[in-house]
Amino acid sequence: MLFNNYKEIKNSIQTHENYVIVSKETPLISNLNIIENISLIKEVHEFMPTKKASEIAMSYLEKLNLSKIALYRPVMCNDLEILQVMFLRAVMFKNKNIAIINPHYLINNLKDIKVIIDAMKMVEGKDLLILDLLSNEIYYEGCSCRIVR
Repeated sequence: MLFNNYKEIKNSIQTHENYVIVSKETPLISNLNIIENISLIKEVHEFMPTKKASEIAMSYLEKLNLSKIALYRPVMCNDLEILQVMFLRAVMFKNKNIAIINPHYLINNLKDIKVIIDAMKMVEGKDLLILDLLSNEIYYEGCSCRIVR
């Protein structure tokens, strides 16, 4: 969905309670490595054993060709890798859809958002909602997503 201002974005997300938020306000935990950041969700919310949660997280990293960064700390990753890891962390929530708020605050080049939209193809049963400003509409052209104004 594209909006004219940030107030509209904030109002919209408050009506979407079944969404996990990916935004600059939901950063990765800096003293955990990438796999720990992702698997933590299953460990805390579903009381899953660490080993099993880590295996699930690693399988998602492999699907996105990110297994090489599994043991990196977030400061060792570029902005696109961070966004992908934040996305994978959101995927780990059970029965929740994913909302990415203002992706231009998360990545230097908004053209890279297509990587996340393509990654959604590996996740069944979840919707991806990207809330951004109307002025960034050009970056979503050619994506297999609906644009709601």
